[in-house]
Amino acid sequence: MLKRKKKIFDGIDKEIIRLLLVKNPLSSRQIAINVGLTPSAISPRLNNLKKKGILVRKKISVLRCFNRRYGDSVLKIKSPRCILWDLDIKDE
Repeated sequence: MLKRKKKIFDGIDKEIIRLLLVKNPLSSRQIAINVGLTPSAISPRLNNLKKKGILVRKKISVLRCFNRRYGDSVLKIKSPRCILWDLDIKDE
């Protein structure tokens, strides 16, 4: 499996930024549909853009809770139902 280079913006990264300039904020699912990828394929791209300071998590909706069994133990997992992304534009 090829590892994606994190330092280079490709067409999909630019399309994500363009989408958020036009309509903001958007969920990961909405971005994935507009770009033509799955939400799981978009997630690493969004996180990389966040690390570079281009995107920011605007709002995290209500957490959903569920139990996951690992062997003899049961873990309670909290996961956001929806994360809205926006451009990190600061007004000065």
